[in-house]
Amino acid sequence: MPSTLHQEYDVRVLAVRPWGLDVVLPDGTAGLIDNAKDPRWPDGDQQAAVGTVVRAVVLDDERDPVRMSARDDDRAVARALREAAGR
Repeated sequence: MPSTLHQEYDVRVLAVRPWGLDVVLPDGTAGLIDNAKDPRWPDGDQQAAVGTVVRAVVLDDERDPVRMSARDDDRAVARALREAAGR
C-alpha cells in the first residue's frame, strides 16, 4: 500500500535529525516530519519521541522520503480535502 497524499497514518519515529523526525509508515515507506510540522518542536523532548507512534498526514507523496505533518491543523485540512474529494 503506497502512501497517499492527504491520508493519515500512524507512523513510528525512527530517529531525530537536526531538521526533523525520520519516520516509517505501516507499509515500510520512509517519511520525514520537518521540525516545523512537529508540534513538540522546539519546546518538547524530541529524543524521547524515538520509538513512539505518531499520527501524521502525508503532505507530499512525490518525494523520498514522503513529507508528513503531525500538526492538528494540517490533519484537519487534509480531512477536509479528502471529504471534498469523496475519499
